Amino acid sequence: MSYTKENFQDWIFYIDDKMDSFTEEFAKKNNLNLDYSIKSLDELESWIISNFNDRLELKENTELLDLLTIYIGETFRKHIGGKWFMDTEDKTNAYFMMPVLTSPDYIGEKYIAPLTFATACISRKKGNYISTILKNCMEDMAIPVKE
Repeated sequence: MSYTKENFQDWIFYIDDKMDSFTEEFAKKNNLNLDYSIKSLDELESWIISNFNDRLELKENTELLDLLTIYIGETFRKHIGGKWFMDTEDKTNAYFMMPVLTSPDYIGEKYIAPLTFATACISRKKGNYISTILKNCMEDMAIPVKE
């Protein structure tokens, strides 16, 4: 999906519908438990690593990348809060025209970019790259990690 200033509000509006399908049909088809838990991020990351050779291959599948971005972001939101935001004005922002999470409560980074986590986990091949980022955010914010 190509993100634009005009379609960003529609994108937010359809998050629940997209996630209903993703956490039910997609999850069942791929034998995943997508319940927005920290553990589910590891399951999903393992699936990504086993299904894509590199980030470019995943980026070609724009619809799936969009769903992964939303799921990862919504999982982060469940644990650390925040709201979806897209900078449509500052072209020098590394996350210009990319859906990110932001909150005044975040420590350190102003933005959390789930799309980059989905693509970066492939080359890292850790299986817990994304969940580690979430746990680190929680620790920075003094939120207890419950797995």
